[in-house]
Amino acid sequence: MTFEVSVNHTTESMGLGVKYVLLLSTLVLMYTVGLLIFANGFLLKRLVIERKSTCRVDFAMQTDLHGDEGCWIHKRFKRAIIVVIDALRYDFIKYDPDASSDHPFKNKLSAIHNLLTGKPNHSRMYKFMADPPTTTLQRLKGLTTGSLPTFVDAGSNFHSSEITEDNFIDQFVKRGKKITFLGDDTWVGLFPRRFNKAFPFPSFNVKDLHTVDNGIINNLIPELKKDDWDITIAHFLGVDHCGHRYGPNHIAMSDKLSQMNDVIRNVTRVMSEDTVLFVLGDHGMTSTGDHGGDSKDELEAGLFIYSPQQLTAKQQNPLSEVTTVSQTDLVPTISLLLGLPIPFSSLGKIIEELFTYCPWWKTETDEVKQNYHSIKALRLNAHQIRQFVTVYSQSSSDFPISKYYELEHLLQHTENDLQNLITAMVKDGSTKDVAHRLSILRDHYISYIKQVRDICQNIWARFDSVSMLIGFLTVIITLLINVYYMKISRWYKNEIPDTVIVIVMMCLLYLAYAIFQSFFIGDSLSAVMVYISAGTFIIAMVIIILKFETKEPDLKSDILVKDKKCQQQSSDFLHIFLSSALTLLYFTAFFSNSYVVYEDTMTVYFILTLSWINCIDLIRQLMVKFETSQTEQKGKRYQKNQFDIMRFFTHPMMLVIFTTLLFNLCIRFSTNFRVCREEQTSCTLSLFSIPLSSFPVEFESYKSRRYFFSTGCLLLFIFLTRRIMQKFGNLNGNASYVICVKYVFPTCGVSCVLYWALQALPQKVLDALPVWQQVSLARIVYLLVGCSFLMLIVKPLQIYVLPQRKNNFSTKNSSDKNNVIPQVFNQVNENIKKEKTEDMPPIVCGLGTSSTSPFVYLVTLVILLLSLLLGDGLSPSLFLAVLSVFFFLEIITAKRLLSKHVTDDSMANLWPTVVFYCVLSSLFFFGTGHQATVPSIRWEAAFTGFVGDFNNHILPAILILLNTFASQVIFGVISPLVIIWPFTEGILARALTGKKKEDGWKGDFVLVENEQFYKKLMFQLISSIYLFHSLKVFGTLCAAALHRRHLMAWKIFAPRFVFEAVSCFTVYGTSLLIFLFVLQVNRVLLNWVKTVEKSSNS
Repeated sequence: MTFEVSVNHTTESMGLGVKYVLLLSTLVLMYTVGLLIFANGFLLKRLVIERKSTCRVDFAMQTDLHGDEGCWIHKRFKRAIIVVIDALRYDFIKYDPDASSDHPFKNKLSAIHNLLTGKPNHSRMYKFMADPPTTTLQRLKGLTTGSLPTFVDAGSNFHSSEITEDNFIDQFVKRGKKITFLGDDTWVGLFPRRFNKAFPFPSFNVKDLHTVDNGIINNLIPELKKDDWDITIAHFLGVDHCGHRYGPNHIAMSDKLSQMNDVIRNVTRVMSEDTVLFVLGDHGMTSTGDHGGDSKDELEAGLFIYSPQQLTAKQQNPLSEVTTVSQTDLVPTISLLLGLPIPFSSLGKIIEELFTYCPWWKTETDEVKQNYHSIKALRLNAHQIRQFVTVYSQSSSDFPISKYYELEHLLQHTENDLQNLITAMVKDGSTKDVAHRLSILRDHYISYIKQVRDICQNIWARFDSVSMLIGFLTVIITLLINVYYMKISRWYKNEIPDTVIVIVMMCLLYLAYAIFQSFFIGDSLSAVMVYISAGTFIIAMVIIILKFETKEPDLKSDILVKDKKCQQQSSDFLHIFLSSALTLLYFTAFFSNSYVVYEDTMTVYFILTLSWINCIDLIRQLMVKFETSQTEQKGKRYQKNQFDIMRFFTHPMMLVIFTTLLFNLCIRFSTNFRVCREEQTSCTLSLFSIPLSSFPVEFESYKSRRYFFSTGCLLLFIFLTRRIMQKFGNLNGNASYVICVKYVFPTCGVSCVLYWALQALPQKVLDALPVWQQVSLARIVYLLVGCSFLMLIVKPLQIYVLPQRKNNFSTKNSSDKNNVIPQVFNQVNENIKKEKTEDMPPIVCGLGTSSTSPFVYLVTLVILLLSLLLGDGLSPSLFLAVLSVFFFLEIITAKRLLSKHVTDDSMANLWPTVVFYCVLSSLFFFGTGHQATVPSIRWEAAFTGFVGDFNNHILPAILILLNTFASQVIFGVISPLVIIWPFTEGILARALTGKKKEDGWKGDFVLVENEQFYKKLMFQLISSIYLFHSLKVFGTLCAAALHRRHLMAWKIFAPRFVFEAVSCFTVYGTSLLIFLFVLQVNRVLLNWVKTVEKSSNS
């Protein structure tokens, strides 16, 4: 598109834009601090008791005159081998005689099955139940300390801080034992300077299946053959990484488990008689290979124990129902078996049957001796826990005092019964009732241990009510300030009210006080002043909002199509009411756990309802228009009134319905890309969420179809954006942006689809390729996108000035003297043309979309980057998201065209539009293959274009964030088009309204002529987006606080709050950066206008 530029623009200050940036930054700061203060109180870590267990305790019965020397009890073994197979799910280890080939993980650990059947008294297998969250770091803490992790610990899964709580590693070191470690380097971070020998390997690269495992295998057997160790720990990661990359139902899992089977077989062959082997998983995995939550598949790990000497007095049938033990039970068990004190904070219970056999007391044939020997260990276990409970109850008021004395009475009563039984056995020998009395004693000790664990599990996370309340009040204050910002954006003056300065200063003072109170003082009495300050601030803000008048005069902007005023107050009120009601419903719905579980489905209903409300409103406006048109043409007669089917289907009302149907179709298609929560029992796994490399065999025929479908969607998107920019006239000339659109974008698209194809190769083939071949395609995309983005920031204008031909007025020399008169005539004619052209303004291509085209360009860049990170399966969802936004923009553009003009009042009623837009953004969070659960996080995104470990976790964190919140990022980038697109009059909007292009069309260039109004609209748009998303996170905050003692608190409400908070931070940052980009585009465009004015005046 081209038109002549004729400007008469006065110089405007950039001060208002800078002020708006500062106000938005203050708003972001307030929201961030409020959420962090609340999280500090809600997700507080449990109280850690730093005391250590010692050998000298008054409850140990030093009466054993047999066996090797131990601390509280004689030790059974001198050495131990601990083999941790990360994500070793229970059904990976259990032998299934009816297993089919459909499950590649079945029956691959034959070495375990052979030992269970061949040496039943030397081996045991258990279902090893993990405590959520099922992340590796938290599981290692539980496996070594015997304590229970809290939800907030999951956030430090990639930050391995040293464990200071008592644990069996420190107990080994304290007694001069030598520990050799091999494998996951997380252990080195948790236990620095504890290992006599260490062979650590980087653990974060989930795409690497072999480096860690092969490194352990190369060193494990040689180290076991040496005599310089007492404990050897080997932590394998291949099974876990295979799950993340391919899922459990892949042939690669079969290969990896077979490798682990060889490791177990080789280890058992070199074990000495005084050694015990523990093979265990720290957690399981879901059907997609993920973990972190608390589903059955994630919690059920496997545990196998073996020793060359007899382990238990009773045999175990490997095909019978297996005993279930908690992972915390490993800590007291391994401690007493090796003659160590149980770590002080351990809440685990010993695995009793491992203490039924004593080689020095001939217990294999005497059931009474078996029971008594295990009760001796249970008694030590109970007293260790009593010792912890006593100290804990003295340090914290959380433990119910009545329950404490009740448990004390139970334990003391059991101790008295045990002493009476021992006295009776010494006096009368073993009578008939001894076995029964021992059984009762056993039940009492187990009851004591279980009750303490249950109580601690209920009170473990201490909620800081002071911080929670301060965070709650801070968010309320910020919401009120946000509403006030929206009101001042509609103020008739192009400036900031003086009250804003006072409010900002008060905000900063309040924040400093709140931060100091929450993070440094923490005393509930001193917090009263914070409460009073917050309450006063809230009352003051309510009064200011109610008293503030926008005072819109009957002035008309130059943007108007002149002379008419908006007559749709009732319609606007209805839209605002419905939008506010939906926002309120969104807020309150988070209090229902069922809604949170099925939020993805409910959001679809919300957005479809809004789409038809907008459709009906647009049809109503069209009916008003056509009624007016018929009134104007009254008196005209038509000879025939025949039905024309083409005219019927091309009628604007029908086109509006078709456009709404297409929008609905995009929304329905997006549901194919959703992933399932564990609680959604009727949900089926989408084929789009499965990597091509791990596609199920039964769906192998769909593999190539999905790849070409995804490829077609990406390339079609690149083609369509190019066509749009070409239609707008922004692809003329040979500028750098033209080269990017014509050549760089297609190159990025081709590199992206080739990278997808590379990732679809079989695992062995892909791993055999050189590293540079595995990452080069993705890095080409990163490089080209980065360079194109920098070029856009520096030169955002995408316009082309047509060069004016300079006429030569010198007399032409010619040897043909007969043609002198024609030459003179031509010269005079050229002089006349020159006089006319000197007064003509320059002709510029693309000026009518000079504010739109940079965002079309930027959206294309972001889609290319996110398509690479999401992968071929989920990339088409981005195309659907952009297509949905396109139809949405066309609808609101059509509504603007029908309103015939835009006043400060009608155009600034953005709340209904923003609600629609933000609900659409929320929908595509689920539509891009995500849920508000830890297992749904796609960790593999961190390794898109990278192989190996990272020096720090900043870059992988950014890549995972972009993958998880791709919807929030893309909708944040597109958001300015909600304001700008209607001024271009769209692509379909004219057909939807039946209006023709008017003379003097200026497109979005009119925004340059009304710079202050443009900035005010953008400021209100960003403020409205902030308000909607902040109300959502406030709803999750209130729900999490209210349901903090709910059964589903840490499974549903807490994760939803955390995900929504991070989502808000993403929206805040993206929107603020986009607002700065809007100011940059506007600044460069103004400078260009000034240059044109100077050249016109000179």
